Amino acid sequence: MTEITVSDNFAVEYSSLHWRLTRKSDREEPREEPNARVTVEAGGGFRYNSSFANMRGLPEEGEIAADDIAAVTLGWSYKTDAWQLSVLLSPDAAARSSRGCEALRFWDPDRTAYVQDAKNVGLALARILGNKPFVMKPPEEAPPPEPIPLADLPLDIGIWRLQADAAADPDAPPPEMQFVRSKSWARAKMRQIAWYGLLAALYVWVAVASISHELALPNAGTLIPDPQILPYLGMGVAVLLILLIVQRVWQFLREPDAILISSYEGSVIAFRGRQVRWKVNAKNVQSVYVSELVKKRSRRPTVYHSEINLHLVKGGFRRVMAEDRKLANPLLRGVDPLSEQSRAVGVAVLDPKQASTDLQAAAVHIAVCLDEKTVWHDRRYK
Repeated sequence: MTEITVSDNFAVEYSSLHWRLTRKSDREEPREEPNARVTVEAGGGFRYNSSFANMRGLPEEGEIAADDIAAVTLGWSYKTDAWQLSVLLSPDAAARSSRGCEALRFWDPDRTAYVQDAKNVGLALARILGNKPFVMKPPEEAPPPEPIPLADLPLDIGIWRLQADAAADPDAPPPEMQFVRSKSWARAKMRQIAWYGLLAALYVWVAVASISHELALPNAGTLIPDPQILPYLGMGVAVLLILLIVQRVWQFLREPDAILISSYEGSVIAFRGRQVRWKVNAKNVQSVYVSELVKKRSRRPTVYHSEINLHLVKGGFRRVMAEDRKLANPLLRGVDPLSEQSRAVGVAVLDPKQASTDLQAAAVHIAVCLDEKTVWHDRRYK
């Protein structure tokens, strides 16, 4: 008597007279034929119980006659990562849509650990069924992975646009992409600098005039009972405005206005004009992290804040882009707004097929370009 474990739950017992597939939990009961999922006796057919019938779509508790079995086959399946042992029915006996009836599976991700056990079990079954032919099919080449669904470029996310080279193959992922910042951002910064400068000059002029000339200052009330403090408060406001001007100038001169994502170089590079501000190699990127702050109750989805960051291998994040302005219609074409509102809140892996906004689609493009990194989606409500 030989016993071979098929999985955590099943085992096969065989000898020269019988072949039996049993469930291990059934062994607490008396060892009788009804407790075996499949029983084959020398000179008999392939008998199975109701549990096996339900799993394989066979008639309730029956038997496949040995004369109706053409061969026993053993083959590798990439879908299940298992060796699959089946009985092949003859054409005249095949009453099902498929001539093959799977008997059991040996899960074997590396394709070599259990191949000999699977072969021995298959040979024993073929012999007891009346020396039927045993056909072993070696593993074929792995099927090519399904292409990752990608939204068409360009993608517009507020002041940012993700675009690819116009000469790129439209049927293949672009090897290089670029986030380009709208010129409206620079114009808005210049308007802020000019406005803050005008206000700062006005406050300084009024404060200096109030100190150097005896002007009738208004009573500020109970909070500031002494009106002589007002000129100095004006000077303080002017200093605050000057600090804001310095911050805006620094942003204008230093913040990147283009982000290059290149599979050729395997990197993400941030530019300000022609000057490189920072660079991250793809090998140092653990995943792509996309964040959205969404209005909780709205007839149409509204995003108040959008971000794409690179989660680095050594920890920490590198921001690729951010949009603080409200996006009133961020959905990709064809996405149902009701289904978007039902999405769960929190952090979860983003399946590329489930990307529903321009921001999410842009993150998927970046992840594919960086050697298919994982995309994490952080969704929050405001």
